Amino acid sequence: MYDINFKKIKKQIEEIIQKYVYYCLAVDCKSFFMIGDNFKFETLNLDMSSNFLKYIFIDDEKIARRIEFINYVRNSFNKLTTDERKIIYWTYIDKENNYDDRYIANNLGFSLGYYYSKKKETLIRFSYALGIR
Repeated sequence: MYDINFKKIKKQIEEIIQKYVYYCLAVDCKSFFMIGDNFKFETLNLDMSSNFLKYIFIDDEKIARRIEFINYVRNSFNKLTTDERKIIYWTYIDKENNYDDRYIANNLGFSLGYYYSKKKETLIRFSYALGIR
């Protein structure tokens, strides 16, 4: 079996997602947490001449690096299965609705025990998709 330090992986993913959320708040003028029925994120293509950007007080290079990071996370996220994307999205990204584990498990049609196993597997797979594993 693989030598996996799950606590370390979970912490790294939570840090990446937190950075992702903050960067989206800074440079994405659309609602970044809105997602379609397929639970895939669109690539962020921000027009550097946009009127929105005149209110951002960071330089263009930093904005470009943030957009690159946002797209890196989105592309990694989109590699996961639909159920895995739902787990990541509902657990870490959509803070508006404050979903708990029971809600997510029920919505996915999983028992709570199976959901916890699936969530752990999802975080490990996401770590590989992100290239941190």
